[in-house]
Amino acid sequence: MELNEITKKQIYLLKRKKKKITAKQISKALGISQSLISMYENDVANMSKEKIAAYEHYIDAYEPKK
Repeated sequence: MELNEITKKQIYLLKRKKKKITAKQISKALGISQSLISMYENDVANMSKEKIAAYEHYIDAYEPKK
């Protein structure tokens, strides 16, 4: 991978931050630890394909409460 390439994981991290979704919110919704979310986003740990799909879906579908 070249230095200027952005990964799908980085795109979702940026989306999460833009929507102001906390790791705590995602971890609570998905039933996983905040530390796993952080480690996944920082390339320290992996998650199952199912958890990654749920993580991405949560971010894509998230609408802030008014």
